[in-house]
Amino acid sequence: MKKIVLVLLFLGNIWALNLNDIPNTMQDNINQSLKLLQTHKDKTLVANEIFKLFDNTIDYKLMAKLSLSKNYDKLSKQEQDQFSKAFELSLKKSFTDKLNLYKDQILKVKNGELKNEKRYFLTTSIIDNGEEKNIIFKFYNKNNDWLIYDVDILGVSIIQTYRSQFGDILSNQGFEALLQKLKGIIIK
Repeated sequence: MKKIVLVLLFLGNIWALNLNDIPNTMQDNINQSLKLLQTHKDKTLVANEIFKLFDNTIDYKLMAKLSLSKNYDKLSKQEQDQFSKAFELSLKKSFTDKLNLYKDQILKVKNGELKNEKRYFLTTSIIDNGEEKNIIFKFYNKNNDWLIYDVDILGVSIIQTYRSQFGDILSNQGFEALLQKLKGIIIK
């Protein structure tokens, strides 16, 4: 869980990115985030500042859609909007709650790979207790802007993890139960 928190720290930028700017912009934002974490005690304030750095590079709506897979298209437009907003808020709440786990780990951009004309994977490494582990930020091209749509943490996709959890809830309890669970996370 500690690793997930650190990854969520570094999910974006103030504006969408050009392909060639991704590595440097991400490293700059990572560095600013680490400095915020090291110099401020109020984790809610820190989280809000980090969100300002990263929000516009993360496509929360696409992440929400991917996390529901085929079930997203079965929802009405109003339900999709409700879910997307609840998904974003719950992700941010989870991130904020876990900021206390940060203990001076180092996160560095290693390299990027253009998978095809629409996909780019940025590999970063996290150094925790002397051990290096990879985190991959997955970007897609949306009108020549590159946005994050998923993150692989130690080989595990955040979206696939949510898809599995959400699929179980949808199958057993339905959409309203899933929405209420997300809203419950936000309130706590």
